[in-house]
Amino acid sequence: MCKLHIVFVVTLLTQSVENKESPLNPVIELVKNRVSCPKLIQPGPNEAEIEQILACALRAPDHGRIRPWRFHVVAGDARESLGQVFADVAQESGDCIEAKIEKCRNMPLRSPLMVVAVCEPQQNNKVPEIEQILAVGAAVQNMQIAISSLGYGSVWRTGEMADAKLVREAFDVSEQGRIVAFLYIGSAEKAPNKPELELSDYVSHWKP
Repeated sequence: MCKLHIVFVVTLLTQSVENKESPLNPVIELVKNRVSCPKLIQPGPNEAEIEQILACALRAPDHGRIRPWRFHVVAGDARESLGQVFADVAQESGDCIEAKIEKCRNMPLRSPLMVVAVCEPQQNNKVPEIEQILAVGAAVQNMQIAISSLGYGSVWRTGEMADAKLVREAFDVSEQGRIVAFLYIGSAEKAPNKPELELSDYVSHWKP
């Protein structure tokens, strides 16, 4: 758990102790209320906050301590450069509709900041590739929780660009590696809707 997370949690826990009528666990409430924010605007996290977010990613569950994750921060003018790569992918695919090319070019500009999460699986007889991919997914979730705790929003995207050769080359993804997430980060343009979910729809208690 990153230092900022600890301060955040300790502060809220102290408040809960002082107010004995409030039994809420602040960490659980944060996670229960986290939702993706598809529309993101300025401001985004500053450099110190970005470091805290990435530090939280490194604390994800990781069987065998393989640490298969690689994270690439895309901010500022680098977003436009990545947009050009996306546009080149659209053109190479034969999709020459100008509107589609421009849409791809503008994808990285949908938020002030992106983190591209890559899995570079290592050969290990005890830790199959799927577990290493899941570890990177858990790291992305850690980042999203940290982002929410700082008052920002995020949305996890993939799509055709995650498998595109030009994009993989841009991020030095190996032949066996894969892009797990384009994590867009910024301030939510508006409060996102939180769908109601019932545990009974997804959870059962197994009995032999």
